[in-house]
Amino acid sequence: MTRRKTSSRPARPQAAATTAPARKSSTAAVLAPLGALAAGFGFAGLALAQSAEPAATAGERNLPEVRVKGSTPRSPGKEAYQATTTTAGKGKQQLRDIPQSVTVVNEKLMDDKNYDTLKSAMHTVTGIAFEAGEGGTIGDLIRIRGFSARGDIFQDGMRDIAQYNRDTFNQDRIEVLRGSASMLYGRGSTGGIINQVSKQPFLLNEHSVEFTAGTDDYYRLTGDFNLKTGEDAALRVNVMKTDAKSFRNGPETDRQGIAPTYRWGIGTADEFSVGFYHLSYDDVPDFGIAWVNGRPVERAAERWYGFESDYQKDSANYGFASWLHRFADGGEIRTTYRDGRYKRDLWASTARFAGTLSSEDAITDSTVITRGNQTRGGKDRHRFLQTDYTGKADWFGVKHELLAGGEYTREDSSTYSYTFPLDGAGRAINPKGNTTWGRPGPSAAAADTRTRAPSNRFTSDTLGLYVQDMVQIAPQWKLIVGLRYDHFSGDYERSNGGPLSRTDKMWSHRFGALYQPDLSSSYYVSYGTSFNASGDLYQYDARTVNTPPEKSRNFEVGAKWDLYDGNLSLRTAVFRTEKYNERNTDAAEAGPNNFLLNAKRHTDGIEFEAAGRPLPELEIFGGVAYMRGNIDKAGQNNARAVGKDSGLTPRWTGNVWATYRLTPKWRVGIGADGMSDRVPASGEAPNAQGIVNRAPGYVKADAMVEYSGGPYTVKLNLLNLTDKIYADGIYRGHTVPGQTRAAQLTLAAKF
Repeated sequence: MTRRKTSSRPARPQAAATTAPARKSSTAAVLAPLGALAAGFGFAGLALAQSAEPAATAGERNLPEVRVKGSTPRSPGKEAYQATTTTAGKGKQQLRDIPQSVTVVNEKLMDDKNYDTLKSAMHTVTGIAFEAGEGGTIGDLIRIRGFSARGDIFQDGMRDIAQYNRDTFNQDRIEVLRGSASMLYGRGSTGGIINQVSKQPFLLNEHSVEFTAGTDDYYRLTGDFNLKTGEDAALRVNVMKTDAKSFRNGPETDRQGIAPTYRWGIGTADEFSVGFYHLSYDDVPDFGIAWVNGRPVERAAERWYGFESDYQKDSANYGFASWLHRFADGGEIRTTYRDGRYKRDLWASTARFAGTLSSEDAITDSTVITRGNQTRGGKDRHRFLQTDYTGKADWFGVKHELLAGGEYTREDSSTYSYTFPLDGAGRAINPKGNTTWGRPGPSAAAADTRTRAPSNRFTSDTLGLYVQDMVQIAPQWKLIVGLRYDHFSGDYERSNGGPLSRTDKMWSHRFGALYQPDLSSSYYVSYGTSFNASGDLYQYDARTVNTPPEKSRNFEVGAKWDLYDGNLSLRTAVFRTEKYNERNTDAAEAGPNNFLLNAKRHTDGIEFEAAGRPLPELEIFGGVAYMRGNIDKAGQNNARAVGKDSGLTPRWTGNVWATYRLTPKWRVGIGADGMSDRVPASGEAPNAQGIVNRAPGYVKADAMVEYSGGPYTVKLNLLNLTDKIYADGIYRGHTVPGQTRAAQLTLAAKF
């Protein structure tokens, strides 16, 4: 193999050197840079300590004492858009060694674009679409390649399935691994997984504070404090407070978070970390407005018909402890225990039109708007014990890169709903009532007449074991073979109808081949499987409890290149993601006590993506994807959907962002993102009026200008420059508009 050329990027500080008061010496002048070179010589992850005290002899002068210590550096993602490694494939791996599409949205990109939530950060990932809340779910509702990723969000490689809106204040990066991944992560992952990676303490004293103020009363204060507490120990604390209203008069967010992590033994054979994460918010949620004649209502972008009493109060709290052991042969084994508790409580308003409208132009100030109730709540407790091993071996003269691990998970989830008093006809009395188009909200607080219904409780136990081997079968060829076994059992205690339980035992596979003619290019083919158990999302009913898991598979051919001395990464992939035995509810075909696994859908597509510095002053991040989602088979109840586009699978998604450093202190950026038209999930077929709800495509542009003077930075972000009206989240009942034009000014200080 040839070695990668030396990168022309400025080297980041990875070592600290202290020198005793010195007399001038030509020998010392030579040794000093050698010491610094030794400190930064690729062992940044190891805390090495060296000292040089040459013995003095007659006629020689004493050399100054030179102490060199390696340190685990800050994440490189804080300084560049380009990523070359990832943990999305379990363990730390080179992106070029993963035979699937991976996008890494790192801290610098999130900072430059002021991405403060997981959802906002996903706008810069191709193949993504967003579902609006309803259907019994709230929180982040993201689709990858047309398939729901609600159960496929992870935090540091462990499932983060609770329903809440995630913030980015403690995220070092967000990794999106596309395609079936049950061999790595267990149940779910038809379209891919989203792995959030927490910020880690490092061996430097470095702190930063940022304050952002913007239009729509947007205020956000974050702090990132990293304190070296010992030779190999550090404490990092990230805090956040955000208080913002919306471009719509009514919705708002009030959230706060804190995430302290203490890490010791950094870079040594045994490294430990303990930490805690807290996020809570008290928001006024936005449940959008109904479609009109199959299209979003553009004139509703700045109108909201909720109440002052609407709320979404959620919290996420978890603690964790982790032990990383490094073997002398370079292998690593990490064991992590995490115990999380999550709460959610919602009472929102849904706005619908009382009658059928022929078009948006038919709306007048007297058009009646009905206001329904979205009200639900729940609490979860999730406990994970997970061990992952990565290592290398030479067996029978062949090089192996091994990946193995296991997890035990206990997930408890209680959900509850509310009932309202009944009128004389037995109908629930809605305390919110109707209004008219000409009288948008927020309306005065509605009387809370709800009664909480008894809760349903779901408890599941998961045992998963996996092993993968990447074999170097020839100097330029590698084969990957992976296998995982999952034992998933769930017990559902219903408030009505009695308990239900089911156990699924599934095998998942992963195969791939990589051709890597040099260190700047990698070509691959891969095949992986995944499954969705009926209890994936914490519920059974009389039929799903008797229904085996759905199964999916992903075929992919791709290439990854590193150009410009490794400073620019490009990738492309052609794929087919297919769910070939989807559940459906046809009572005419299925038995009375089970669903029928006779539906099928797939998504074909091609993606391109780039990240890095083609020029020293120019940095880019962007990509484009073309997808064709199709309903291949459906039951009698949804037969009209066969041959139609899959829901939330826009044919085109794309984004581009570029920054240019005009001078050492001034930097500007501009970019755009968007997607083509799409239909909502479960709404692919025409309704009774022969109408298919379809949200038009859109492209919106953003810009940035930044001045950095020493430790201080001033940054102005302009969002949605052209004030494009677009539907951001869609559901078959309504759409939620996206952010209109806005400006945000950020003041940052490092010390």
